Amino acid sequence: MTKVYHSTELNHLFLSKLKTEIQDIFNGCKIIAIKIHFGEPGNNTAFKPEQIKPITDLLKSLNINYFFYDSSVDYESPRNNPETHKKIAIEKGWGKLGEIRTDDNFISVKGKNMTYQVCKSLADADGVLVISHFKGHYCSGFGGAIKNLGMGAVSKKTKNDIHSGGRPKIIGNCIQCKKCEKACPIGGITVTDKPEISKCYGCSNCIYVCPQKVFEPKLNFFDILLAEGASIAQSKFKKKYFISFLTNITKECDCESDPKEIICEGCGFLFSYDAVAIDRAAYDLVAKKIGENPFLKYNFKDGIEQINAAEEFGMGGQYYESIEFS
Repeated sequence: MTKVYHSTELNHLFLSKLKTEIQDIFNGCKIIAIKIHFGEPGNNTAFKPEQIKPITDLLKSLNINYFFYDSSVDYESPRNNPETHKKIAIEKGWGKLGEIRTDDNFISVKGKNMTYQVCKSLADADGVLVISHFKGHYCSGFGGAIKNLGMGAVSKKTKNDIHSGGRPKIIGNCIQCKKCEKACPIGGITVTDKPEISKCYGCSNCIYVCPQKVFEPKLNFFDILLAEGASIAQSKFKKKYFISFLTNITKECDCESDPKEIICEGCGFLFSYDAVAIDRAAYDLVAKKIGENPFLKYNFKDGIEQINAAEEFGMGGQYYESIEFS
């Protein structure tokens, strides 16, 4: 059973154990990539450099060279190309902590559902330290380590392919129950005689909830494509480790300039060798603190779909032993 380490704060004991783990995992590495999300301009709850400084200080103490990396997004944003993406990161102060890379280079890897373009900088690095901000997301319920790789470690084209692949096709007869209309997190479906789709990000929620199986995904469910992309990206890493921050947990993602309200003030910090286990542990902590299924409530999807899919792809296992440091 995988060990997931948890603390309510980045205290000395917790960081000391993390140092030991990182030293063991990245022993012999000349340079590692820190896969991170720099956050959309205007987003005040995404990572700030000072939050990550204890981790980079730890790496420096171990003489491990590193660079920060994030990939271009596939929507209207200054983060949709390497030049202005890097400029945004520098303006936010990330350059004070280390080198920033935001290139669009990739390697192609054939998966079960489609060919995924994995970011070459991550595949070429001696190892990848995945630092994730755990928060809500209207397509996947929540975003953590799996989404950090499933969307963040692949090209713009692959991002688009995942979203478009999860979009519904109408194949059956509608009985106007309107469950799909109620399950759409962006209000993009109106049901009259049949579902009318005015806007769609490919979350696949309508397909999950339809009792008549009126829909089928264009390629496969969003969560399956996301998880496959994450598992394929991870398979190209020479070494890997995961850290998750459960702070300022917002309804929506760091990709949004306005991520909406904070739905959970925070449940501390986690680290583990296993992306699936760390996401499951993060979900469990938030659900326990709030006392309900928070992501199903706010985003109409609990997020367990991506965890189950990632486990099936062999990315890791969701059963874990929690080791407490607080």
